[in-house]
Amino acid sequence: MKELHTIFNHALAPITPGPSSSNTCGPVRIGLVCQQLLGEVPAKAIIEYYTKGAFPNTLYGMRSDIAFINGLLGREQNVPDFINAYDNAKAAGMDVTFAEVDDLTVGGMETVRIRMTAHNGDELVVIGESIGGGAFLIHYIDDCPMDIQGMNYELVVFLKEPSDSNAKLVEDALKSEIVKLNDIRCITGSHYSVVNAKSAEPYSAELLSALEARADVSRVRVVAPIHPVINDITRKPPFTSPDELVAYCAAHNCSPAKAAIDYEVAVSGWSEEEVRRYGDMLIGIMKDSRTDGFRSDLTFEGIVTPKAFKLQGAVGHGNMPSLGLLDDAIPSALGIMEHSNASGKIVCVPTGGSSGIVPGLLLSAADRMNASPDALYEALMCAGLIGVLMMVDGNEFAGGTHGCQAEIACGTAMAAGGLVQLMGGTAQQACDAAAMSLQCFLGLICDPVAGLVQVPCLARNIAGVSVAAASAEAVCAGFEVVIPLDEMSRVMVRVGNDITRELGMCCSGCCLTPTGKRLIDAHDAACKCKKV
Repeated sequence: MKELHTIFNHALAPITPGPSSSNTCGPVRIGLVCQQLLGEVPAKAIIEYYTKGAFPNTLYGMRSDIAFINGLLGREQNVPDFINAYDNAKAAGMDVTFAEVDDLTVGGMETVRIRMTAHNGDELVVIGESIGGGAFLIHYIDDCPMDIQGMNYELVVFLKEPSDSNAKLVEDALKSEIVKLNDIRCITGSHYSVVNAKSAEPYSAELLSALEARADVSRVRVVAPIHPVINDITRKPPFTSPDELVAYCAAHNCSPAKAAIDYEVAVSGWSEEEVRRYGDMLIGIMKDSRTDGFRSDLTFEGIVTPKAFKLQGAVGHGNMPSLGLLDDAIPSALGIMEHSNASGKIVCVPTGGSSGIVPGLLLSAADRMNASPDALYEALMCAGLIGVLMMVDGNEFAGGTHGCQAEIACGTAMAAGGLVQLMGGTAQQACDAAAMSLQCFLGLICDPVAGLVQVPCLARNIAGVSVAAASAEAVCAGFEVVIPLDEMSRVMVRVGNDITRELGMCCSGCCLTPTGKRLIDAHDAACKCKKV
């Protein structure tokens, strides 16, 4: 079943503590699903990750270990004591360990196999993958292939025996009872069969009780939606490509922001007022993250120290020539990223590693232009729509899959499109500015030193606001980009595949320099005492 891409699920998302959406938020969500599938907080959990994947480099530095534990405890990513996961696990009586293995070849670079034991001794094994930007995919429950992504009400009915015929009987019963059924399928493994239904609405208590009473059913589990927008196959987007967006704006005589709002209303089922409230909430979080990023007492672990509070008021002043809008946007982008590295709450746009670019540029531009709250909201929605339109050919904004170009370049493209909207530009200009941004960062590798979103990630967010501002203003002034956004999005994915095939995931550039290697060794030594 094809899941609709939405602005609030995929582009202006997720809301999470930093530093990384795929390494922090994705693991929390995988853990949450595992806990719901088991039906309780496990007494014991072993989290296994592939020796040739990303987690050997990022598990501890990007706090993925903390994220997995929070999820298994049934706690979402924005709980106040997120970083106290180990203590909370001990208090809950959950024994959790991490193990590097060489036989986990399912999925991509950020896949884990979680072996859970319930308090009564029951065991369950789940394989899940963080696929970028906080998105995730559950591949297997034991040996039963699954497809759980957190955008439906998932009903998982476990049968006592592996029986296709009994599973079909359950499937037929569910088809007659579930009104908003998105999809349903039967899976038979070596020890049991599973019926997995996906609905746009919650399941009734009567239906769940009837299923549990069946003689052929061993247990029933419901996995609640994790993303804010719930999938509904009856909804259809008004357009799906940059060309269709331009045509839509021409036909309706509307701005790209209005088209973005119309898009989200269509695919979410929300009203315009509900979309506006959610957008304003995101802006509020962005403003708070910028403010907190400028605090002089901000601290975080790693290989650098906070510097945004020093850049604020220094860039473009004294003997430094003014960079105009960038005088504010550069320290803002850096501050938001430093707040993220301190595990502060951020909006990933579209990822944690690129979370400073869109708000850093749009908030600063709105301040400089004395823009109204309406104008800022519209700019953000236009940026979000550009993000959705770039999700082609498997692009989930995952640096591990398609290089940092899928994060920094896409975030820059979104910011450029949003700034075009703020300046009163057209849909074509927004798409062209986004395409120019992708051209500028095409081929950018994922290269975090010591597995942290610090070097060179902080510098790339600073560069991102610069490229986005230059792209937006150049296009609106008449610069001809030539290659359209849809073509640039697709070639970015192809180049990303080449990057990972030839260079692997992470640690292929900055981290191979003498300084990079020294920082990795020092950070690894500091982390050893924290590993459980």
